[in-house]
Amino acid sequence: ELDEDLVWMLGYRLPIIAAVNGAVAGVSLALVAFCDLRFGSATAKFTTAAPKLGLPAEYGLSWMLPRLIGATRAADLLMSGRVVTIAETTDWGLWNAVLPDGEATLAAALDYARQLASTTGPEAVATTKAQLWRDVLRHDPAASVRESKQLLDRAMATAEYREGIAAFT
Repeated sequence: ELDEDLVWMLGYRLPIIAAVNGAVAGVSLALVAFCDLRFGSATAKFTTAAPKLGLPAEYGLSWMLPRLIGATRAADLLMSGRVVTIAETTDWGLWNAVLPDGEATLAAALDYARQLASTTGPEAVATTKAQLWRDVLRHDPAASVRESKQLLDRAMATAEYREGIAAFT
């Protein structure tokens, strides 16, 4: 189910971080949407574009956008193809951070990546990413709880966990 254009990003082991500082339209918006984390420049613009070209939603945007910003906002963007700025969508849940310009956007994305790489366990992050997308796909909270308990038991037996506890204390 993850072996398709762009969808592979959900199954990729490492987090994928987008830093947006320019026009994003159609398939490039889908590319950004399938990233795990997104940072945007307030002045950058984006659009689904497809309806203005007589096309349906592209590359899984009709699946991904409602999960990120809700069905009502996704319907607006997918059906109208209107152009919006990242600043207009700051509180929509699409962006991890909205920065004033491209330079600040790239710096924030890189800082986040460095922080993630230096303060978290790589196995924990990879496992959590896999859990996140499996749970989005499965729609079964009980299965999520069962799986998380199994994963916790497995993780607590690792050197990564012992290192994390030592660093925490």
